[in-house]
Amino acid sequence: MTAPPPPMPAHWHCYRWTGERRTYDDESLRRPPHLVVQDISVQEWKQIAAASPAFMASDVPPLEVPHWLLRPARMIKDTFEAPAEALGWYMGQVEELAPSFMSEFDRELERQAAWSAAADDRLRWGGDVVGGWYLWGTGFASIQVIACSPNRIRPTIPCPIR
Repeated sequence: MTAPPPPMPAHWHCYRWTGERRTYDDESLRRPPHLVVQDISVQEWKQIAAASPAFMASDVPPLEVPHWLLRPARMIKDTFEAPAEALGWYMGQVEELAPSFMSEFDRELERQAAWSAAADDRLRWGGDVVGGWYLWGTGFASIQVIACSPNRIRPTIPCPIR
């Protein structure tokens, strides 16, 4: 007998960060102070967040995608209940940034369609969509749509808006 699929998330939170590569490459503000390899309780997640003022104050993308959900709700750029709406936000952000990173190959319509289809599949499955690009010059951009309530990777991380 197979286990039922995990529940679909209630919504997706959207995050965007653009900054200097040096800042992004410095992992010290991108990780909470405790390495967690298994799922832990909501209370334990809250204790980790409380013990991490530098991590919590940083708007640089965390190393583990669901750790965005530990950070304050003010860092959320948008929230969507429908996967199609979350996809629209993600692809709109990518389109806005595209002139800063895309090569001729990336601009091909078939490549764009494949990229969008992969993100759509991931969201309809209940997962997260993450994109990160080194921009021309010394910049880096990160666009992330994170499933919440529950997240498939870390289902016990509490939602930042509840």
